[in-house]
Amino acid sequence: MKKFTSRRVALQALTEIEEGARANDTLASFLASSGGELSERDRGFVTELVQGTTRMRRAIDHVLEPFLQRKLDSDVRAALRMGTHQLLNLGTPPHAAVNDTVAVTPRRASGLVNAVLRKVSTVDPQWPNEATRHSYPDWIWDLFIDTWGQDGKASLIAMNTPERPTPRPDGYIQGQASRWVSDEVDAASPGGGCIVDLCAAPGGKTTAAGCQWSSLFANEIDASRAQGLQVNIDRFRPGIAVVISDGSRAPFRGGSVDAVLVDAPCTGLGALGRRSDARWQVTEEAIGRLVLIQAALLDEAFRILRPGGVLSYSVCTVTRAETVEVSAQFQASHRELTGLALTGSHWRPHYPGGIVLPHDYGTDGMAMFQWKRQ
Repeated sequence: MKKFTSRRVALQALTEIEEGARANDTLASFLASSGGELSERDRGFVTELVQGTTRMRRAIDHVLEPFLQRKLDSDVRAALRMGTHQLLNLGTPPHAAVNDTVAVTPRRASGLVNAVLRKVSTVDPQWPNEATRHSYPDWIWDLFIDTWGQDGKASLIAMNTPERPTPRPDGYIQGQASRWVSDEVDAASPGGGCIVDLCAAPGGKTTAAGCQWSSLFANEIDASRAQGLQVNIDRFRPGIAVVISDGSRAPFRGGSVDAVLVDAPCTGLGALGRRSDARWQVTEEAIGRLVLIQAALLDEAFRILRPGGVLSYSVCTVTRAETVEVSAQFQASHRELTGLALTGSHWRPHYPGGIVLPHDYGTDGMAMFQWKRQ
């Protein structure tokens, strides 16, 4: 068995990602399988190699393109991308980036990888546009610029250096913007009571709920994700009831709960930093489909909310369609709702709620809206 090294583990993970595996899940699996053979420093380097190479794929491929004349096997392309990422983005000395990458490359391609990376090490990249330079699909780059102008550009650049959140006091690692959502949910309902998290997995917001809630329900549509949700609840907040159901047809009586959180499925365009492969997977067409799901979840949340209760809606995206437009249409069709102001100073006004852009505080982008049912 070949010895575990940071570059060998990273290359194996990148090869699986190249063949269609999910980046975060694949990385976690390889880090777990390496056991205690990698130091914490090496594990951090593996994470940077895998996530950074995946995230910066478009820029890397642009630099590699002049030196490639044929289609490559997935493991060879992964090795070239990993080596180029070190040269282009990490400032790794050329001899180390080239030699150490070649050392873990399949023998049949070591000569090719050595020759190409040596050429790349001498290149001063010329970028055709900023989307290529910062490694985003054109449609995502254009959407951010059209929606937010210079703030959009700053957000995109910020997401190439993802947040490294510190653990909560209980040990759960939760992003800061996600914590701010949990804070607003608690602040809007000081009297507590019964709360339903309608789209709960993996459980960060549910387990962060304040002590005023007498009963908590974590709803999740996907059975496999519900298993992971249950593991987190057992570890960080025992006593929360996990419910497996479609959140648009939830098994709760009408007008029966004091608060509902709809942390809805979305394009995740505010969380592209920690989801390194998401920018290559999400499509512009997905926005319209997700808006319909978000609207259905909000309607169901309204159905089960009692008069006087609070409904909270959050999404880790920054599109107008999934934020202000969904919320405005929802409130227009439910006249019994009154919008609530968010309490945190970190939120930018985003009528009728608030938003945090990724470059504001180095967090995920997050939008949030709250209403009280009269």
